[in-house]
Amino acid sequence: MKRTRPLKRKPKRSEPKHREPEAVDPRSIDDDPVVQGILTAISQKRLKPGAKLGEDKLAAAFGTTRIHIRQALSHLASRKVVMQIPNRGAFVYRPSWEEAQDIFAARRIIETAAVSAAVDRLDKAGKAELKAHMEREARHDRNDRWASLSLTAEFHILVAKLAGNRVLLEMSRELMLRTSLAIATFEQPGEPDCSPDAHPDIGALILARDKAGAVHAMRHHIEEMEQRIRPKDGEDEVDELTAIFQEIGARARAGG
Repeated sequence: MKRTRPLKRKPKRSEPKHREPEAVDPRSIDDDPVVQGILTAISQKRLKPGAKLGEDKLAAAFGTTRIHIRQALSHLASRKVVMQIPNRGAFVYRPSWEEAQDIFAARRIIETAAVSAAVDRLDKAGKAELKAHMEREARHDRNDRWASLSLTAEFHILVAKLAGNRVLLEMSRELMLRTSLAIATFEQPGEPDCSPDAHPDIGALILARDKAGAVHAMRHHIEEMEQRIRPKDGEDEVDELTAIFQEIGARARAGG
């Protein structure tokens, strides 16, 4: 009898596994250069509330794609920094007068708690960091408006950092940004910025571990900031997007 060779079975083709799309990590998108560029322009009051954020112009300004821009704008909308209107596009969020008042009320509560905790937790490293920032503010040229706005916001964020509470720090960062929108919307022309004068006093009181004094100084400082805003009507002129982002040197990573 002839031996029959066993038939070779053709290997089954493995069907490609369906992969679920990976969820975007909100922590990584917060570091995205487009997100950071828009946040910087808003915090420095270069992008005004109500400004239209055209996808084509933003893509050209950052050297990236419209898909990338759309993802960044959606994320910023979730943070209430951008407002997306169907069939119209995305705009820098414009707070109402009532919301602006609520922002400063929240700051009084959160930042007085932060400065109190900062005094309690102040250590050698914290003292050095606070002194270094105060020296930077003292040396800074006040005529450099954009850098001044960044420095003054950094002081408040540093105080929240010294408090040692990550949730409080995140809330403080959000409030700094929303304060920029409130001031840009309702600030009266010619109102002076009291921050460069108030910060040295608050910092010195923290370094001296004078909790009651530091809390009082912080509350007074926030009340002075609130006095710079008044309800008003009308639209301000909007700066050209490309020029804004060229000036702050914002650029998306290649292939974004």
